[in-house]
Amino acid sequence: MGVISKLRKAGGKATMPLTAGLAHARRLAGRPARFHGTWPTVEAALASLPTEARGGYDTEGVADISFEQMARVVPWDYPVLFWLRTLLPDGGSVLDAGGHMGTKYLAFRSLMPLEAITWTVCDLPAIVRAARSAQAAGKLPVEIGFSDQPSQTSPADVLLASGLLQYLDTPLSAYVDALPARPDFLLLNKVALRDGPQVVTLEQIGPARVPYQIRSRQEFLREVGTMGYVVRDTWRIPELNHVIPSHPWLGSSASEGFLLAKADDSQ
Repeated sequence: MGVISKLRKAGGKATMPLTAGLAHARRLAGRPARFHGTWPTVEAALASLPTEARGGYDTEGVADISFEQMARVVPWDYPVLFWLRTLLPDGGSVLDAGGHMGTKYLAFRSLMPLEAITWTVCDLPAIVRAARSAQAAGKLPVEIGFSDQPSQTSPADVLLASGLLQYLDTPLSAYVDALPARPDFLLLNKVALRDGPQVVTLEQIGPARVPYQIRSRQEFLREVGTMGYVVRDTWRIPELNHVIPSHPWLGSSASEGFLLAKADDSQ
């Protein structure tokens, strides 16, 4: 039995420093860990970065990273597909918040009819500029609308947020309040949660280091209730659970999905 196997067999206390040590070794080898460090808030995480590195996702060049991969259907997309087909059988409107360059539209169009659905992506200015440029060059469908201001979008039946909440620098309630009208349904996927206080780490995405929020499950569900929404469905995505290598003692995040409905539409 090798040294690493012996340490793992010895128990959790032995593996914690080993995990942190492996993360440190990767950094020394020029391969930084995907997640590193912890802070209580997004502001504190950003303050730890040099001023010129605080653009996060709103940085030129980030939009193209993993675009083709994000435009493919993956197993945890299927609950979203099911609910979109169920909620909008005859068409309607979707606001794809944090929808990048329309990657979910591209992924879903071969699996459900989107002709009768008005699909609008709302994302950061740098992402929207890249998307509009690609659309003008004929690389993206003209059917996708783009906006970088939630308040300037049209009222939507469904707010889709797939992987957004980790990077959203405002509360979910504030984002919904900024819309011209509250959607009947919120379809949230890949929400990073933990049992305990919120933790913010920094994620390495191409040239950028981006604050990544792991929300308190209790606070998240409390916020949902105060917004006037109820949980209609939930699903778990264990493949996307994460341990922060520099802080393994905090345990793993849990990746989950939710269908939320306005309280008066929940029956």
